[in-house]
Amino acid sequence: MINRISQAQITKSAVSHLAGQTAEMFKRQQEISTGLRIQKPSDDPSGMRRSLIQKDRIERLDAHISSIQFAQSRLSQAAVQLQDANALLVRAQGIALQSQQTTDQSEVNVLVSELNGILDQLVSVANASDENGYLFSGTASQTLPFPDAAANNLESVYAGAPANTQLLITGDVARDALLPGDMVFQSIAREATILQGTTGARPGTGTDTATGTRELQIVHGTTTYWGGSGVSAGSGSEAGDTIIGPVGTNHLQVNDLSGDGSSGTFSLNGGPEVTFTSADTNLLVTGPKGEKVYLDASAIVAGFSGSIDITSTGTMSIDGGVTTTPLTFAANEVVTDSRNGAMVNLNTSTISRTGTDQVEFPGTTDVFNAVRSLRDDLLNTRNLSTSDRAAALDRRLGDLERVHAHILDIIGVQSVSMEQIDRLQNRTEDLQLSGKIQYSDTVSADVTESVTRLQELTNLQQFTMAAVSQLMTPNLLNYIN
Repeated sequence: MINRISQAQITKSAVSHLAGQTAEMFKRQQEISTGLRIQKPSDDPSGMRRSLIQKDRIERLDAHISSIQFAQSRLSQAAVQLQDANALLVRAQGIALQSQQTTDQSEVNVLVSELNGILDQLVSVANASDENGYLFSGTASQTLPFPDAAANNLESVYAGAPANTQLLITGDVARDALLPGDMVFQSIAREATILQGTTGARPGTGTDTATGTRELQIVHGTTTYWGGSGVSAGSGSEAGDTIIGPVGTNHLQVNDLSGDGSSGTFSLNGGPEVTFTSADTNLLVTGPKGEKVYLDASAIVAGFSGSIDITSTGTMSIDGGVTTTPLTFAANEVVTDSRNGAMVNLNTSTISRTGTDQVEFPGTTDVFNAVRSLRDDLLNTRNLSTSDRAAALDRRLGDLERVHAHILDIIGVQSVSMEQIDRLQNRTEDLQLSGKIQYSDTVSADVTESVTRLQELTNLQQFTMAAVSQLMTPNLLNYIN
């Protein structure tokens, strides 16, 4: 039996072939226009899976680079600020050297004015910020780090967070970025406490927590006279006596020259003799070092002559008298500043008179107080003697050298951080480039191949249509049978 191919079968076959060719031509045209080989999952299921993984990796690397550039930007701005601080401290050290030879008050005023300007600029550096917050507030970037640094405080309080900011990237170790302000501007390398004054107080044996400088006030309490002489404290003793100390620290020589206690002489600590009568109830007697007592001679025992011991109590304070601590005349006694809880250890066993001593805590001055203290000692606000002022100015130079050296160390640390982050950026960008190449190899079309194939399909389609046209042309065979 002979099977004859009908025109319907030819038409169906032609339509099928033309549809397939058209679909492939459309696909090739999309590849040429988009440059992508995979337009939908069915184009290449396994290739689509690989491309999604590769694209996710590229996006994560993009996020890493954004984080790195963010950290780099803040580090760069902090580096500029620290370089400014470095220059300011160099100039402050120059003023400290110059101040030791400056005696004319007009020159002192000029230097003080310059130091005030340096202090203002240092405060501006420490409180510097960018569009993302404060540079030296640690992780509390929205908190002003040194709100009181411009005030004449005993010490500047750091209000930021103590933790440094870090660059955290998945698969990499945490890298330090910006250091907190207390670490940058408030370094401490505590040295032995220094006491200047005439009260006889000495540094104790404990560890102090106070910083910068303090004034130690020794105030008289009550005076008691021993030995049965009949002498007692005068009416002005509590406010006017300047002696301090336990039994044996001070002594009074009493000489009854009348034999009945009505007149005689007093001598304090071997000082000049002062004549008394029984009518004296508030007699001032001065010792060889200027120490003073007020005496009541109205009840001197008849015929008494001799040396009697004196006990004089007192209190001490390092917060301007806001709180006081009774003197126990111990080898180590603690006095506390009520304003911030700072403690000072003192040897009070050698205290012998009232007065105000200057207490310094070398190695604890922050950047701001190093400049502020130099300014104040230039003006001699503590009324130091010429020699003590010169020694204090020399210590101020030492403070500035210490904080300057620390700033230089911080600049070095930040430079290392910047270098490490730069290396991390280079490595991440290399990985990003490699990932993009792999992704492109997976999803990108070979445009040259697509163009060639499209031309082939165009020619094939034209040939198909020509062939079908010939087959569909009527001829004599259509009418046989």
